[in-house]
Amino acid sequence: MRLLSVVALSLHFRGLLSQALDANGVSLDEKVLAIERLLMTPGTIDFPVTPCDFNLNSAPINIAGDQTAAQWVRTVFHDFITADVKAGTGGLDASIGFEADRDENLGITFKGNSFINETIIGFNLFSEVYISTADFIALGLAASLNACDSGTPIVRLRAGRIDATREGPLGVPKPEDSLTSATDAFAKAGFSNTEMIQAVACGHSIGSVHKIDFPQIVGNDPTLDVSPPGTGADTFDSTPFKFDNTQVQEYLTGTGKRGGPLVTTQNVTMQSDLRIFKSDNNATVKAMSSAASFRNTCLTIFAKMLDTVPAGTALSNPVSPRPWITKETHLDLSPSGVVQYSGNISTQSKAAGTAPGTASYVYLTSSGSTAKSGQSQAGRLQNTNVNGVISEPYGKITDYSFNDTIPAGVTSIKIQNSYTENINMNIFVVPSQSFIKQPTNPDGSGGIASYLVRAALLTSLSTSSATLTGTFYFPSVQPNSVAPKWTRTTFTLTKEKTLGSYTIFKGQVTEPGVHATGTGLHHVDVQFSSMRSAKVLASSFTPRSFFGKCADLTKC
Repeated sequence: MRLLSVVALSLHFRGLLSQALDANGVSLDEKVLAIERLLMTPGTIDFPVTPCDFNLNSAPINIAGDQTAAQWVRTVFHDFITADVKAGTGGLDASIGFEADRDENLGITFKGNSFINETIIGFNLFSEVYISTADFIALGLAASLNACDSGTPIVRLRAGRIDATREGPLGVPKPEDSLTSATDAFAKAGFSNTEMIQAVACGHSIGSVHKIDFPQIVGNDPTLDVSPPGTGADTFDSTPFKFDNTQVQEYLTGTGKRGGPLVTTQNVTMQSDLRIFKSDNNATVKAMSSAASFRNTCLTIFAKMLDTVPAGTALSNPVSPRPWITKETHLDLSPSGVVQYSGNISTQSKAAGTAPGTASYVYLTSSGSTAKSGQSQAGRLQNTNVNGVISEPYGKITDYSFNDTIPAGVTSIKIQNSYTENINMNIFVVPSQSFIKQPTNPDGSGGIASYLVRAALLTSLSTSSATLTGTFYFPSVQPNSVAPKWTRTTFTLTKEKTLGSYTIFKGQVTEPGVHATGTGLHHVDVQFSSMRSAKVLASSFTPRSFFGKCADLTKC
């Protein structure tokens, strides 16, 4: 499992931005970049759904019948469908995290856990302050489609969703609900009858109905085998591990699985897919019968689901990895006070053609003039083998590392004349002089960590009585949901010494509680007056961290 590779893409050091910031001091641009970094790092967000039959949290597919990709797709539907578009409430807002125990969200995995909780815990492996759980739910759909159909382009994916802090209303359609009830639920969420049919057909291209959840559906029809044999799950079509039009074709022709258990079960009350498909005399399903029409229709209908959000939510433009981005960048200060800037640059071959041997860049001043030119080290082709299969939705990915000393006055870096990232040299956390103390509990597990944070402020901007305010961003437990709640704890940094043109400030902070399940990333930034530094990764999956290790913070 290559989970620790998420560290490289989560060392976010961003410059001053003109966009509005959310409660955690994060801009929409930063949220977009964080998603791009995940998409451009093989073995992160694609890991739990690659290959399409993979199951992150349970037994192999041939034992359990569980399929993470299908769970991720289903989570999108169950979260969005209780929206009330006229009232401007609900939609894709992660309220589903508080609703795992509802009957309408029934779905028990091989381990006996809710599919909703297992889905969110899977996202928590990559959790960071830049990506909300609601955005992860949307990202999970995109990752699932890419894993289950190599020909599917990325669904129209936007960033900026805001997580709900409590459960939403009831209203997820159940197999036993009448056609009128289902139609009303979709209409309330802003979907027409045609779009309802499309959503059901698209959502049931992969996955199955499990006997543990619906014994009144699975196994009641003697003409159907439980597939795969012995798993207790009945698939919707003959290709449950591929996102394609097979279910539609088999439904229309009466072959194979004939549309799946929600069409063929002898329990007429539970024939929800059949009622929905027949509601316009199969006209919509017939229009989706070709591979191209099915794919295009599904990308459109899925995008509408993802864009159904509470009123007032500002979503970004569609996200698709740019030809060039940074995987991470950071400022640091040498013991003699020299400013260093380093990190990793990434490019994708599908967008950029054959990747160059090195990446070129320039450091710019606020006037746009070049302060310094640079060249990266030789590019390194990323390993795109994920769980034994090649995963290359964006082609070959090449990373380039760089490390420079930079002069005063630099405000941005421009890479390959394509991608620009701001640099804030006025104030920044100094990673090489910051430390983490990770105590060990009696059972050998990691205890509550403390952090010694040093930050640099240009001495010309300081005052004799200056102190800095640090903020520690911590993914904490919240009641009734396994999704993290980002808790902010402030602390004070006081003057310690001067280095070159900078005054060094020092402060200490301790994790404020218990981590949310599966969560690994914490962040720190510092502020003086109206100036705020970029965020730095304070820690990641124990025991790794970006800060140095120290047993006694008073001596570091």
